[in-house]
Amino acid sequence: MRIPIACLVAPALAFAALSVAVAPGASAAPAPITIWIDVARAATVSEFFKDGYKGHPVNVVTKELAAIKAELATVPVENAPDIIWADNTWTGELAAAALVAPLALTPAKQSLFASNVLSGFQFGTSYYGIPVQYEAWALVTNAALAPKPAPTFARLSAKALALKAAGRADIALAVGQGSKGNAYFTYPLFSGLGGYVFGKDTAGSLNPYDVGVNNSVFRKNANIIDDWNTTGLINSSVDVVAAEAAFKAGRAPYWITGPWSASTLQVLKFKYFISPVPRVDPAVAMAPLLGIKGFMVTSYAEAHGLSDVVPGLVVKKLSGSTFQSNMAAISLRAPANKKSTYSTSIGGRLAQAFGTAGVDGVPMPNIPQAGSVWGPLSSAWAAATSGPDAISAKKAFAAAQAEIQKAIG
Repeated sequence: MRIPIACLVAPALAFAALSVAVAPGASAAPAPITIWIDVARAATVSEFFKDGYKGHPVNVVTKELAAIKAELATVPVENAPDIIWADNTWTGELAAAALVAPLALTPAKQSLFASNVLSGFQFGTSYYGIPVQYEAWALVTNAALAPKPAPTFARLSAKALALKAAGRADIALAVGQGSKGNAYFTYPLFSGLGGYVFGKDTAGSLNPYDVGVNNSVFRKNANIIDDWNTTGLINSSVDVVAAEAAFKAGRAPYWITGPWSASTLQVLKFKYFISPVPRVDPAVAMAPLLGIKGFMVTSYAEAHGLSDVVPGLVVKKLSGSTFQSNMAAISLRAPANKKSTYSTSIGGRLAQAFGTAGVDGVPMPNIPQAGSVWGPLSSAWAAATSGPDAISAKKAFAAAQAEIQKAIG
């Protein structure tokens, strides 16, 4: 006869084990807080939360940035994140799908950030993320060809074309486009002519039905693009690779780029300046696009029973100047918190210079309709700056406006 194993357990031991399982007041271990973030920043976040948060352990899961967004809607609840590292352009789509939760930000907390940086995570009247870092386009000047940054765009244009005519430069203004155009790299010029993507409503939210690609101020200035094309200041045959190569070789006096080019800039053998792109129209600010990244609270936090803990972690801890300074040092991007500091390394100085150049920048649009803009706007730039075969800027951008409005409906 087989004897049940349980019968071999001493009664005292069996009773003790049972008493542990049902002891009054016993509770399960605190639920872990899960953060999805890319591998480059994971170690910094893990170290910051090595002791957990309010008794909850913090699990850091590494994923590619694109995978964070792609998997958020389909991940099983038990494996889902409570917090994600996110691009501000996701805000509208994720908020509309109820995948992220709004954050309560006091005026004091909002004041930690420049309003244009904080608004990158605004959708409607709510904020859905805490910005941690941002990047912006700027003008890099080869001091060997142009000893001082140009005070105006007219002076920049004259200097660049003179250097090219003298055979000292191959490209007057190195701005990468390519045959399909590049609305991201040309955006400082576009905004400097009065163009914008979306206007705002009275509450400060982006209005998808106010498309400013061909607004009245831009139309008044559009002929300037025709002049740039005729003189050869800008040509869409120059792509991103060619623009970088020309500047690196000392064959372009000016280059429009951002902190993603830090590795190239760090090894240059000549002196250079980083500054905002000077104004084309004195009455219109040159506003580069700001690419902003930060943290969002997901709707899964509530399903995990953490909705009373996770928002406080994001708002109180991840907005701090020390944490954001450390994150900036990793990525060579400007920290969003205005009280943060930069490292004294060349990378830190580059991040600071590009951050300063983006002071008048506008966030990358974060509403779903933004996907309808970039193709037509890029094509307009390509068509208007393609040399002898170019069409007029007024015609090219009017066509882009019509195409965008049709797509949005």
